[in-house]
Amino acid sequence: MIRASAQLVERGEQRCAVVGAVTVETVPWLWQQLKEGGLLTTAREVDLGGVTDADSAGLALLVAWRGSCAAAGNSLEFRALPARISALAQLTGAEAALGADAAAARGA
Repeated sequence: MIRASAQLVERGEQRCAVVGAVTVETVPWLWQQLKEGGLLTTAREVDLGGVTDADSAGLALLVAWRGSCAAAGNSLEFRALPARISALAQLTGAEAALGADAAAARGA
């Protein structure tokens, strides 16, 4: 069995990228890395173009991450939102919680 993997790549200036799977298997590790690296509340821009798989846990991570940043007075933008996350957000009514990119990703 192949295990899902993910990477969190810091790019400086409160920017980062998530690469690999953002699923129930990887979200706890990603959350811990965000907390330890300080990006949970300070990130400004996240590139998701390298995400290869995503599920509802990934959607929950992004919504919670954006909420943590907002609670700290910061604005977090997601770039290259994966189609699967966008579809889940639309299906569950969570698009607003992801920001403007969620609507743009599905062509609205």
